Amino acid sequence: MNTYVGSQLTQIRDVNISVAGLECSGKTSIINRLVRGEDVQTFSTYGVNQELLFAKGMVLGITDLGGREPIRKTLWKSFISKSDALIYVTDATKPSKLEESQRWFIQSLKWVKPNSPVLVLINKKDKEISQEEINRIIKKFSLKRENKLITCLITSSITGENINETIDWLASSIIQQLILDKISVELFVSYIKTNEGIVEARIRTPVSDIGNEALFPIIRYKFAEKGETNLEYMRYDKRQFVMAADEEISCWLVTEKNDGIKSMNLLMKLLVEFVKEIHGLKKEKKEGLTEADLSTFLITNLIDNQTFWSKTEQPMFEISFVQE
Repeated sequence: MNTYVGSQLTQIRDVNISVAGLECSGKTSIINRLVRGEDVQTFSTYGVNQELLFAKGMVLGITDLGGREPIRKTLWKSFISKSDALIYVTDATKPSKLEESQRWFIQSLKWVKPNSPVLVLINKKDKEISQEEINRIIKKFSLKRENKLITCLITSSITGENINETIDWLASSIIQQLILDKISVELFVSYIKTNEGIVEARIRTPVSDIGNEALFPIIRYKFAEKGETNLEYMRYDKRQFVMAADEEISCWLVTEKNDGIKSMNLLMKLLVEFVKEIHGLKKEKKEGLTEADLSTFLITNLIDNQTFWSKTEQPMFEISFVQE
C-alpha cells in the first residue's frame, strides 16, 4: 500500500522523478493512482505539482510537469535535466496528438541525464484500443538510448492497469541505476535459518579479488533479537560493509569504498527490503524453507533480475550449510 504524505514535501527524497507529457494526457491522474492508489478527479496542471511516493522503503519525489506548450518551453528542461529518471505519458486515445507527443518525447531525451532510466506510459484511459494501434504507438516511442530500448507500458489512469508494474519499475530500475552509477558491489552474503539448518549463500563478481581474510571476522552469521532489526555499516581497507539482520536472516553487501552517502543509504534500504522479501518467501513455504527453495529465489532475484549488479558482470553463486 502506498502512503501519501501531502504536507511532508520537504522530506529528504532518495530519488527525483519527472513526469512529462502533453496537456490532458493523463499525467496527474496516473500520479494520483501511484501515490494514493485511486482515481481522483483532476484538472490541468499549471506549472508543476510535487508529490511523494513510498516504494521499497524509498522516498521518491514525483514532479508533475504541466503539459501546455508555454510550460514545455520554459520549465521542462530545468526539471528533467535535474531528475534521476523520466516518466513520459502519451495519450493513446488521441491519434492526432501522437506526432506532437513523440516530438516532445525526443526533445525530453536530450535533457534527461545520461543512463537515467526512461519509462513511457501509453495511457489508454477507459477506451478499447486495438492491438494494431497499440503496436504502432509502442513503435513510435521504443527508441534506442545508450544502446538500450526504452521501456513502454500500456496503462490506464481510469482502471489502474499496470500501475503496480510502474511502481515496481520505479523501485527497481531507478534505484538500481543510481547504485550502479556510484557504487560497485563485489559480494552479497546471506545467512538464513531454514528447516535444514543455517544456509550461507554467496554471490560475487568474477573480477573480485576479495578473499576470506578480508571477510573474517567482519562478515559472520549473527542475528538480531526477536522483533528487532539490526543495521551495520563499516569501512575496512578499501571496502565498505553493509548489513541488515533480524532474528532469522542476516544479509551483507560488500562494495568498494565510496563517499556517496545518498547511494549508501539507498543500498541499506534495499537490503532491508530484501530481508523482508525473504520472509515473504518463508511464509509461502508452509512446509518449511529448504536450500533448494532459497537457491532458486536468490538466483532469480539477485542474478537473473540483476539486483546490485550490471548485466555485464554475471555474478557467481555458491550456497552451503554453516558448520556450527
